[in-house]
Amino acid sequence: MKNIKVIVFDLYNTLVEIRNNNKFFLQLYKESLNGFNIDISLYLELVMTKNEEELFEVLPDEFYELFRKYEYVLNEEVNSIFIYDEVLNSLQELQKKHRLFLISNLAFPYKKPAYNLGLYSYFETMIFSCDFGHMKPDEKIFREIEKRTKVESEEVLMIGDSLKSDIKGAEKMGWKSIQIDRKTNSNNLKAIKDLTQLNKLLITSI
Repeated sequence: MKNIKVIVFDLYNTLVEIRNNNKFFLQLYKESLNGFNIDISLYLELVMTKNEEELFEVLPDEFYELFRKYEYVLNEEVNSIFIYDEVLNSLQELQKKHRLFLISNLAFPYKKPAYNLGLYSYFETMIFSCDFGHMKPDEKIFREIEKRTKVESEEVLMIGDSLKSDIKGAEKMGWKSIQIDRKTNSNNLKAIKDLTQLNKLLITSI
């Protein structure tokens, strides 16, 4: 895969993993009296595209009360997040020849590990859906990378675990893409198991 100038990474299940995944925001929805009076799909979209202040403003007071009541569960979850073993060394090597960016669909509390674990130092920019207001595979979030890099579409490579959000979203933009599949034993020849395989792919044509 030649002529790649920009590599864009997903975050969760690509670079980091939650050991104790309690699905905090789903728990809040289930604990509510009537689902905060909105459909669950709309609720999850709000959670993923609003920052903290916006979310507490648009959702009813019950959401804020449940959030504070069960915040310890969220903290346990966030504190269980770890970086996969090979990630830092791989990013350090990739950084020598490529511009690195990150775009991630996540709720606002899940940004913290990207900073607390030091990942931010490897990326020119990190774009989170909760700040940006749009989620992958919406082309707006991908287009933001092109605006910031000024490179051609075919010079951008997306690495992520989600076929829909990362791979299909990137391909619609004309980007190259590689799926990372850390959890299954599938024989998907287009997927890599970890980032150690990435350097080899970058010096070969696909």
